[in-house]
Amino acid sequence: MWSKYLEREDSKIVDVFVGQLKSSLTCSHCGFCSTVFDPFWDLSLPIAKQGYGDVSLMDCMRLFTKEDVLDGDEKPTCYRCKARRRCTKKFTIQKFPKILVLHLKRFSEARRTSKLSTFVNFPMKDLDLREFASQHSNAVYNLYAVSNHSGTTMGGHYTAYCRSPSSGEWYTFNDSRVTPMSSSQVRSSDAYVLFYELASSSRM
Repeated sequence: MWSKYLEREDSKIVDVFVGQLKSSLTCSHCGFCSTVFDPFWDLSLPIAKQGYGDVSLMDCMRLFTKEDVLDGDEKPTCYRCKARRRCTKKFTIQKFPKILVLHLKRFSEARRTSKLSTFVNFPMKDLDLREFASQHSNAVYNLYAVSNHSGTTMGGHYTAYCRSPSSGEWYTFNDSRVTPMSSSQVRSSDAYVLFYELASSSRM
């Protein structure tokens, strides 16, 4: 499926940013599993709700990939049974991109005026995503940039934190101003989009 995708869509952008999701649908009646592969440019992660403490990026990844039960009105038609059956659906990552873009879903789809300000604790080095892989592959990433959104849906402001590929130092980009910053300030509740680089393809 990846080869077929490349026949239509191959480009330098695809080489760097595009990964592949594997979606497995398993019939609870006969056990038949159908598989679909889809390309992705970024992953939109739901923010896990915790009654206490921090929410981690791994919590959000586990929520995104957790097995869902499709029943009732959602029941799909099983290819083998030829009838609508209760099924389970599970996402795994078939192919990891060189640059992984993770979007934290801070804005509610149901309520357009609400924004989640939950602090998501994300690693700056050695983000290990191998537990979400369909097959054995290199899936360890290092953070190199964060897009932040401060304010509300009614009025907000975007800034970016970026790590210099030559020095490794972090900088704040705020409109026309670029200023040095401490790496300890990179994590905040304003973090909206995270940019990670596959460790083996690191420019450092």
